[in-house]
Amino acid sequence: MALPEIELHRVIGLLGVFCEERTGDAVLLEYAIRGNRVTLTESRPLFIDPSVWNRVNVAQFEFDPENRIWVLYWYDRRNRRQPYPTGRNRDTLEKLMVELVNDPTGIFWD
Repeated sequence: MALPEIELHRVIGLLGVFCEERTGDAVLLEYAIRGNRVTLTESRPLFIDPSVWNRVNVAQFEFDPENRIWVLYWYDRRNRRQPYPTGRNRDTLEKLMVELVNDPTGIFWD
């Protein structure tokens, strides 16, 4: 199921600015929308060969159209999606973005 248009515009606005502000010479943040899921990825050049970039999934936001809420997921070292563990995983996209940026659990950013 595709995102409702209003949610799509919110995603583009919030994550577009977020990725642009955090992208630099040594890191590239991007997001991809597929259905009602938005996946945030981070790419960095490999230490042993800077011409090769390594891409990893950082987080995924999933919109629940029935309840009109967002759910946050993180990716483990095997690139498997896991529910965000704090119990605050269902809310607005804005609040989940704050949680992602602050990263109190240390699972999104090194």
